Amino acid sequence: MTDGSAEEAQRALLKNGLQKQLEEFQMLSAIFCNPGELHVDDYGCIDNLTSYINGETLRLTNKLDYRFDLPLLPNQKVQILVELPHLYPALEIPRIVIRSAVIPRDQERMLTSKIEQYIEQEVVERDEPYVYQVVGWIQDNFAELMQQTADRKESTQTAPHGKRSGPGTERIVFERLWIYSHHLKSKTKRQTIIKTARDLKLTGFSRPGKPAIICVEGQQTDTQEFWRTIKPLKWQKIQIKFSETESVNSENEMAALRHFESGFREELFCEMDEDSDTDDQPMSMSLFMKFLDKHDCGYIKKELFGFQTASESAFS
Repeated sequence: MTDGSAEEAQRALLKNGLQKQLEEFQMLSAIFCNPGELHVDDYGCIDNLTSYINGETLRLTNKLDYRFDLPLLPNQKVQILVELPHLYPALEIPRIVIRSAVIPRDQERMLTSKIEQYIEQEVVERDEPYVYQVVGWIQDNFAELMQQTADRKESTQTAPHGKRSGPGTERIVFERLWIYSHHLKSKTKRQTIIKTARDLKLTGFSRPGKPAIICVEGQQTDTQEFWRTIKPLKWQKIQIKFSETESVNSENEMAALRHFESGFREELFCEMDEDSDTDDQPMSMSLFMKFLDKHDCGYIKKELFGFQTASESAFS
């Protein structure tokens, strides 16, 4: 097979998978048709996939992401987040994650592992879409899954912890992420950011408004989990502006690298007027710069805004 024919075959496989994704989403929309049950944050993604399938564009800009809000707990809806890679269903598996304000983050991780295990062991025919099968399994077995993960969480917490030492010890990677968004006003989104960061034991801050700036620091597995959680939320624009990583041998070494020792907080950095809504107040650049300097983060000004202070540029 020539390079050209191989590329054409790969493109045909991709288009076939994307077509199946769209057909599955249409089916899910018909089944979960009650108000608020099924959401897509970016319908432009569906337009892009359709244009690619029809040969109107050669560029795929986004993956198809959607979420279910279902009453799986008493008086409490649970989110099931679905992220479909471009080669689902034939060659890649979807990322399906459960989120709820009342489920601890480590238990959410265990639930995600249970879902991945179910896909690997129980979904036999993967040439056809199977998100509906997985969501149905979650609905039918949610109470049992909650009990299993709760029991496992308890046994993990009560088990004796041995000290890890010696040359085979796995090193910890500390990471600090600086995230920049066009704006952040939604109270639900702000609460999700705060809860996720605190559940993951991350330190840092979130600045709502326009622009929005978020900094999280902690173990890399946790900072990346934070990013995977907030990225699918509806944003006009969001990106990781800067990432800092360093390998350490212990939690104490990691603690010494943190610039924000007092946990994770929301900061406004605005000169508040008595009669004004704080959410609509513009950010005071002066207050923000003082805050960065106080936490030894003055270096990030150039990464976030493209400028340095006069004193900093003199030594660069």
